[in-house]
Amino acid sequence: YGYLAADIVGKKCGEVIGGPVIKAKSGALAQLARKAGVSLHEADARLGFLTAKAAEACRVMMANPGTRVGVSILVNRKKNGVLFVNECLVLCLRLPFVNRSYCVGFQRDISKEVPLHALLSAATSDSAYSALIDSLGAALDARRRTLLGVGGVNVVRCLHEKAMDVFSQDIWQSVCSDML
Repeated sequence: YGYLAADIVGKKCGEVIGGPVIKAKSGALAQLARKAGVSLHEADARLGFLTAKAAEACRVMMANPGTRVGVSILVNRKKNGVLFVNECLVLCLRLPFVNRSYCVGFQRDISKEVPLHALLSAATSDSAYSALIDSLGAALDARRRTLLGVGGVNVVRCLHEKAMDVFSQDIWQSVCSDML
């Protein structure tokens, strides 16, 4: 989506994707309201609904590490300002040798399957949002099962190595700041 690894590694999801980023960028909320054909107030409320649904999916995933994939459909913003519909699948894994958990997010632009106005229309009630996710059907279920079956030793090893790289950077930065 135009971001470099340095733009996103080590940041919380809300600092990179979804409602908080759109609200923080000048004019992005107005752009969303125009594209969805709703008022600024409605766009803000629906963006808040989608953010709450993403947080709910993350809570379920964090409560069940390695066994549940957090699924949310959000409005996202590319680095160049283009808004799109984002399927976000998040998996929590645990590094066994340091007893630390980490999350990996997998994102996909699904604007062709779910237009922006359809997402915001579904962001009015739990039942409408659930129906939208259900409409993605077998393909979404297959991606979810693939993540849960991520158990291929090489894939998990690679994810653990990447997580250790980030943790090592955090530890090094903490040590350096303590020394200064």
